[in-house]
Amino acid sequence: MANGEEPQVPTGLTGERQPNKDRVTTPYLTKYERARILGTRALQISMNAPVLVPLDGETDALEIAIKELSQRKIPLIIRRYLPDGSFEDWSVSELITD
Repeated sequence: MANGEEPQVPTGLTGERQPNKDRVTTPYLTKYERARILGTRALQISMNAPVLVPLDGETDALEIAIKELSQRKIPLIIRRYLPDGSFEDWSVSELITD
């Protein structure tokens, strides 16, 4: 820039992150989040991402992803947006999947 400042790069984020202690959304994994997480993780596994659970002869990526979810080993984060524009980030291992 002309005055020595660096240009502002838009990040696309307009809201603020809610601190973990101030969460307002439910700690349960919804069926929509479950479907998205399993599909995303199965795609990663099918593209040779490291598997985080022991394989007992499984070769199906979706079955491996389901096994990782049941053992809380999926390394993904769910971002839940709130009506005021803020959001909460939940690790899959924090959510109740029953």
